[in-house]
Amino acid sequence: MKKSYGQHFLISDSVVDKIIAAADLKSGDFVVEVGPGQGALTGELINKVGELVLIEADRDLIDGLNTDFSKAQIIHADAARVDIDSIVEDRPWIFVSNLPYNAANAILMNMLTAKNPPSASVVMVQKEVGDKIMAKPGNMSVLSVATQIYTKPSRVCIVKPGSFNPPPKIDSVVLRLESKVAPSNAEEVIGLAKIGFSSRRKQLHRNLVSAKVAPSDRIKKILVELGLKETVRAQELSVQDWVELFDKI
Repeated sequence: MKKSYGQHFLISDSVVDKIIAAADLKSGDFVVEVGPGQGALTGELINKVGELVLIEADRDLIDGLNTDFSKAQIIHADAARVDIDSIVEDRPWIFVSNLPYNAANAILMNMLTAKNPPSASVVMVQKEVGDKIMAKPGNMSVLSVATQIYTKPSRVCIVKPGSFNPPPKIDSVVLRLESKVAPSNAEEVIGLAKIGFSSRRKQLHRNLVSAKVAPSDRIKKILVELGLKETVRAQELSVQDWVELFDKI
């Protein structure tokens, strides 16, 4: 285990079974698994799908993966930066991963923002990260907006530390992210949300004014038109609110 990779290898058969069930795999499916590690998930995936690609950042694990899973295409790369479109091309695909803690957000967004994103994703993340992904208006964050603009998330199960070797100090959670059609300006909407969340304690219009997005009076007028309070804070907006706010601004 290398701390630099945030590695906690999954060892629980029951959690593996739940991830596989949530992925709802068919024999001809094309699956990309990021961070296969020692192959707990891979061993179940390899015989259930038509094609399997493994993306692993730890060079020391590559030889073992090649030996154990010769039928898979194995790529040594940083999944947060890899050009996923060059791998999946125009084929429908499913993303499955026990995401490394230290790069989960970056890897997830690299996959979801692909020109050809996964039709569905089943991922394991820290529970705190999962809570942010699943958040509702009132508790939203940039991660909530960024994930929910591309997907409809649902919780599969909570995973306790004992399901890993070495065990982390916190609970994890498995999520299924069902892809949906994102607006063509999704990344611009997320950019606006980042400005809006720049100071969570401040009212939204103050953050937008500070960034010179628009004058205060205009922003307040738009917020009211959207059925929101002039004093609303960023965490209170839904994804649709952000889309409409961007369009009006």
